[in-house]
Amino acid sequence: MYNAARAYLQTQVTTTKPGDVVVLLYEGAINFLKQAKVKITERDVEAKGILISKAMDIISELDASLNTQKGGELGDNLHKLYFYCNTRLLQANLKLEPKLIDEVVTILAGLKSAFAEINQAPISSTMDPGRLAAHESMAS
Repeated sequence: MYNAARAYLQTQVTTTKPGDVVVLLYEGAINFLKQAKVKITERDVEAKGILISKAMDIISELDASLNTQKGGELGDNLHKLYFYCNTRLLQANLKLEPKLIDEVVTILAGLKSAFAEINQAPISSTMDPGRLAAHESMAS
């Protein structure tokens, strides 16, 4: 069953448009954080730590994929926001504080929504596509 799920996910990622992959990463991080909140209420410290770490790994990968040359100020701001999110998640992990997780989920949900909208919008001739390509995967 695990291998089938992994194969499905691999197929989904390899057949998805690059901009949609960013949205999927946001969804994955949000899902891990929602699960981590449940583990905090259940006092399952080990599972909570693993789930928060997975979300932080996704955020770190999003940060590493930034193209600050093409993304300019947007790329710089996303870098700062990702750093802030991971800092808050470290605090949430140490303090067992669900409100800190909620804060990061709100930020990631907003970013997910924005990237989904950008990805669906046609690029007009007056729009600089490089400015929208803060993430390397969207710079095609």
